[in-house]
Amino acid sequence: MPNLDVAALRKHLAARTLSRVYVFLGEDVKLVDAMVDAVEATVDVADRPFAVDRVYAGEQGGAPVDIAASCRSLPMLGDRRLVIVMRAERLLKPKRAGKATDDEEEEEEEAAADGERASTDLTPLEEYVAAPAEFATLVFVATEIDRTRRFTKKLVEKAQVVEFSGIRAEPRSGPAGANAAMVKARTFVQEEMTREGRTMEPAGVKMLVSRSGADISKLRGDIERLLLFVAGRNAITAADVEAVASDGATVVDDWAVTNAISAGDAALGLRELALRFERGDSPHGIVGQLRWWVSSQLASGAPDRVKPALDALLRTDLALKSSGGEDQVLLERLVVELTGRPLMRSRSSW
Repeated sequence: MPNLDVAALRKHLAARTLSRVYVFLGEDVKLVDAMVDAVEATVDVADRPFAVDRVYAGEQGGAPVDIAASCRSLPMLGDRRLVIVMRAERLLKPKRAGKATDDEEEEEEEAAADGERASTDLTPLEEYVAAPAEFATLVFVATEIDRTRRFTKKLVEKAQVVEFSGIRAEPRSGPAGANAAMVKARTFVQEEMTREGRTMEPAGVKMLVSRSGADISKLRGDIERLLLFVAGRNAITAADVEAVASDGATVVDDWAVTNAISAGDAALGLRELALRFERGDSPHGIVGQLRWWVSSQLASGAPDRVKPALDALLRTDLALKSSGGEDQVLLERLVVELTGRPLMRSRSSW
């Protein structure tokens, strides 16, 4: 099948004329997440618990046999079933324990944080992709794939492949490629500011792009944090960028988020939270840490703030568990809500 661009995918979603199999491929993770949410939005909210499965490859429910079975299950409500496979590179470009031929498609892959391992025998998926159910849409979401593998070859022949490219220069493109990537990134920032009805100082644009390290997801994340930080202000300065956008070279301190909230410094809290996500920390673990901070530190330092803080924690926890928004955005809002006047005591290693 020919590849789709993002504009064509949006048309598919607007018309609710979904293909049977998609591959969302690329490093623009935030845009991919938005498109995954848009795919889910094609199913009525009331029907989603019964008609939508979002699984992680290699984890519980994310083995090939489970994915294929889920796709073949008739939707209990509505007329369409959605199965979305996150981290699909675990299936489409797994780490090999050793050299293998195309016929040796059975490998073991790291599955979940608890150390369980899942089979990656792709036969059930290969059979499903060859004859997908008319009532189901299967979406593989991967940052990269190995197009030389037998299953991946068959998949890209059958699927609508949507590429979400980043802003990095090709390794062999030299200085000209690096300059072109820089121009592309600056244009992207300016277009985002225009779309949001904001302006940014040229020095701020340059700093923001430089600190992104050619990582489109980090650049998008920094822009989102900036918009949250400046609230209603239309003009964004270089000082705002300095306050919010991390340079990627900072050592991650596990307690820096809570320390920043204790100090009443929302900008620092957002920056440190971004570092935690870049490191791959669990959003649920971060919420647990913030819950501890509220019960042990806020309760003694500012008891009048405890009830609204607990309400914010509960709201965020429920949203995380029900896929009620992007994890990082939910946590960013929580950090802003928890930050108030500085507490009397703010230590670096609670």
